[in-house]
Amino acid sequence: MEDKESLRKLFLDLGCEIKNDAVLDKCFEFCDNYDVDLDKLTELWLTFCVNNDADIQPTIDNLIKMEHLILKKDYKLKKPHYNENDDVLSMYGCTESGPSSKRTRRSPKVKVDASKPACKTRAAECSFSSPTCTENSSVSSSQLNIADKILLSIGETVSSWKRTGNSDVQVIKSDEPHVPSDTRYMYEVLSRQGHILTHVCQNLGSRLFKTWLKASSNAIELRYVKNVRSVSQTNFRTFGRINAKKDTNTVILEGGTRRKGISGADTIELDFRNVKQYSVFSGQIVAIEAVNPVGDTLYVKEIFTRSYAPLALIPTLESRLNIFVAAGPFTPSSNMHCQALWDLMERVASDEPQVLILIGPFLEHTHPEIQDNAIKDTHQELFEKILTRIMESTRRNTQVILIASNRDVHHEPVFPTPHYTVFNRNLSQNYSNLKVMPDPCILNVAGLKIGITSVDVIKHIGKEEISNVSGDRLSRLVDHVLTQTCFYPVYPPSEDLNVDTELWEKYAFFDQQPHLLILPSDMRCYCKVINECTIVNPERMHKYTYARLSVKPAVDGKWSSNNISCEIAKI
Repeated sequence: MEDKESLRKLFLDLGCEIKNDAVLDKCFEFCDNYDVDLDKLTELWLTFCVNNDADIQPTIDNLIKMEHLILKKDYKLKKPHYNENDDVLSMYGCTESGPSSKRTRRSPKVKVDASKPACKTRAAECSFSSPTCTENSSVSSSQLNIADKILLSIGETVSSWKRTGNSDVQVIKSDEPHVPSDTRYMYEVLSRQGHILTHVCQNLGSRLFKTWLKASSNAIELRYVKNVRSVSQTNFRTFGRINAKKDTNTVILEGGTRRKGISGADTIELDFRNVKQYSVFSGQIVAIEAVNPVGDTLYVKEIFTRSYAPLALIPTLESRLNIFVAAGPFTPSSNMHCQALWDLMERVASDEPQVLILIGPFLEHTHPEIQDNAIKDTHQELFEKILTRIMESTRRNTQVILIASNRDVHHEPVFPTPHYTVFNRNLSQNYSNLKVMPDPCILNVAGLKIGITSVDVIKHIGKEEISNVSGDRLSRLVDHVLTQTCFYPVYPPSEDLNVDTELWEKYAFFDQQPHLLILPSDMRCYCKVINECTIVNPERMHKYTYARLSVKPAVDGKWSSNNISCEIAKI
């Protein structure tokens, strides 16, 4: 049962809720037959879904397809052990003649939908000189009239996404600080890093206390204790940073103050046996009410984590605003063809949204063809060729916003990430509607605040979370970003993310809550409203999915999340 729950949690990290135990049994059968562990199996499942455009929710049929396409090719099937039904004579090299001696092996039946094409990648003419980016044209102009499949939607139904009127908008950075293009990184000293983490913990912890005090119904104000290891048999309140260890299912609280003569802050284990529901992850700043009768464990009575940033001011939009959003990678792992992106650009040219937001990576550094050096052009040249075609496909009245990614092979591998560098002068001079932005960033479109990051923060929080709560897990993970007022609140960060602590303190937090928050993730697409903020995951463009949003102007000075309509569509 423990193994089943472990596997169930691994699938939950991918955004899959497994209710059918037969799916889990099939997974354990694969683990046993092909000698792979649970972590590896879920990684293979994600690879299968990405490469074959399959639904990430596992089914028996799709698991069998994964076995044929991946497991049987890359892993050896264990030899079956002898049992009483085996042919004993054949084991010793003796065979019988005649039809009765033949054993027929039946492979699992795989249902194949004949209506689907063998390859989902539609070809189109590509202008790149590199042979890795050359495709044959087979797209007819009539395909532009085919409606996209709507995966999910919220808000009012939008009858048409085509632009009406000639209203143009200007997209600028908000007043919040953003990473400069000439920033230095990875020069931090370890002691300085510790002081920064303590300073951030104190700021957010103090705000949590104030919010908790206002929301508290207790007439008696409990005393606040700075030292998390203070021995007390009466309830007190303190705050600190969570360190969750999922392998042992233990939670450590690191205090928000440092005593003189001690290099690090005090730490103590938390016991949640008296708390009905909780959700914590490594790096989260929390306030708790607890007792510490012995001195080695805090027995938590209550935990408080919600202290949202003030809402941004009401937007001053004068007419309806349409925004299209797509997130990379834009190429499948099997080739460097940006076919999904070109299909999207056809849609953009047809509908003419006021704003198009493209979130990196454009050239994923882990792509097999990039790692094998199978590209003739330099990485920067290939990026600028992709960018040139994007701008040639876009009308001048559409603002094109590029969000940098630390996973681009041609860019800075650090978070927060400076904006892309474009050396091609023709691009910067001929296309005034092109804007490059850092990661993270907050855009200002006539007062509409749009927060964006390219990092898969939801997936990273999900991997670190320890919880005892039911309900919508994706909403819970997204809520952590809003309550921590930080685009990346996980600490220590994921192994594949290089976080510069000094830049993180300056540029990864927001003082005002955006109206719209875009958090791309490998997990299933979503569009949710939390604390009057619309949060969107457009998923990945190589799966042919993107988000489109329609924003209505405020009426009589009144604004709410209902002014934003969102659809996640598949081309």
